[in-house]
Amino acid sequence: MTKRILLITITFMSMLNLFGQGKKGKPEFKFSDAENKAVFTCNHVLDEKNPILYAIHDSDGDWQFLCGLNEHTEGNAKIISLKNAVELDNSLNDLFEMPLGVGAVRNRVGEKWKPFKL
Repeated sequence: MTKRILLITITFMSMLNLFGQGKKGKPEFKFSDAENKAVFTCNHVLDEKNPILYAIHDSDGDWQFLCGLNEHTEGNAKIISLKNAVELDNSLNDLFEMPLGVGAVRNRVGEKWKPFKL
């Protein structure tokens, strides 16, 4: 009986692997900017694992991906690559065509981004 359960478990795990389930592939990267482009985020996202709820593509072409809290100071600022930001939250790919001078906000992960003019 134990051998049969083990055989069923191994077979099921193999099927998951066969169909690409159960293993995480490389996240998609849609931005035309270089993967290593420096972007701003906050320590709330990196250290405290808060979700990214506020994004800005400023007139200089710089990106900011923040948690949405209002009490940010320079001490909260962190610099990561655009690729790292997308790895933290793959839904940032939804913003890949966001023009300069525009921001986007959402209330929680999974919601549609709502654009606004800076």
